[in-house]
Amino acid sequence: MRKLLITTLSLALVATMVGLGVNAYFSDTETSTGNYFQAGTLDLKVDGVDDPNVVHITLGNMKPGDDTLYYKWVLKNVGSLPGKLSVTFGTMDDQENGINEPEAIAEAQPYGYQGARPTLGHPDRGELSEFLAPGIDRSAVEGMPGVTIVDYNDAEGWWIAVVEDEIDTGGSCGWGPSGWSVPSTVISQWAVGPSPAYAGNYFGLKSWESKTFTYGTPLNPGAEIAFFFRVKLASDLKAWDGCAWHDVDDNVIQSDSVQFDIVFRLEQV
Repeated sequence: MRKLLITTLSLALVATMVGLGVNAYFSDTETSTGNYFQAGTLDLKVDGVDDPNVVHITLGNMKPGDDTLYYKWVLKNVGSLPGKLSVTFGTMDDQENGINEPEAIAEAQPYGYQGARPTLGHPDRGELSEFLAPGIDRSAVEGMPGVTIVDYNDAEGWWIAVVEDEIDTGGSCGWGPSGWSVPSTVISQWAVGPSPAYAGNYFGLKSWESKTFTYGTPLNPGAEIAFFFRVKLASDLKAWDGCAWHDVDDNVIQSDSVQFDIVFRLEQV
């Protein structure tokens, strides 16, 4: 009986070992090295400079009829990711720089509808930024060869056009190839002159305060585009009284200047 029990246990042990052998697998382990993850980069250079992506503009010593011609900045994405490019105009800081006798006389003169603003010397009105025209009337470019107006609003006094070649439309700002001297996509606002005291908006360059212009397509890594900006000072200054435009004494802006920042920004698409 004892021999039978030992034999039975021996057979059970052999069976167990055979079962373990059936469930075994061949295996081999290798280690992959040199693998890493890296975050992409967004890096904007303005005229070849990294930071800060801000330019400071001072406009002064201007006389009626003057034109700044185009300022130009080349913007390049030197990062590894495409980005949305935008340009924002900062606060317009008008400087009186003293008031001489001709300017004092001009600011004391009433004009137009007296309820809107009795004189050009009303606080925060009648300064240089309001008479700087960032463009010309749409009628001046309609039919110009190589120029196509793609959008406009005559009530607000602006238009947008694309040009086929380096054609100076007289517009105010826009985007274009870095090798050009004028923009290929032109944004123009022509309404100028101070708004009435009760109005919440301004005309002229002042209306661009805190306004942002965005480039239409993402700026890819290694790509560059130029931003252009110009303003003109009308040869005959006019002011809006809430109902109509009126001639004003050009001396109202004598010695005036305006300062503002332009901020260039590249954001993740």
